[in-house]
Amino acid sequence: MFLHVLQGHCNSPIPGYAQVDRGGELSLRACVFTPDGKTRLNAHEWAGRLDAATLGTSVAVALLRQGAREIIDGIPH
Repeated sequence: MFLHVLQGHCNSPIPGYAQVDRGGELSLRACVFTPDGKTRLNAHEWAGRLDAATLGTSVAVALLRQGAREIIDGIPH
């Protein structure tokens, strides 16, 4: 859901890292950055009561609010 909501493409620098802590809680840390690395947008959220798909959507929306759409659309593909 994370990548689907961002609508990235093969050249989009969109890394994400999900992990489960010792208590079993899922988190997702992700970013979107420009190819030259000068601009980097970060988001990190814990699932809490959310399922994995909702967590991915939430992190993607946080990045879109920061301007990820403009970065992704500005990268040729």
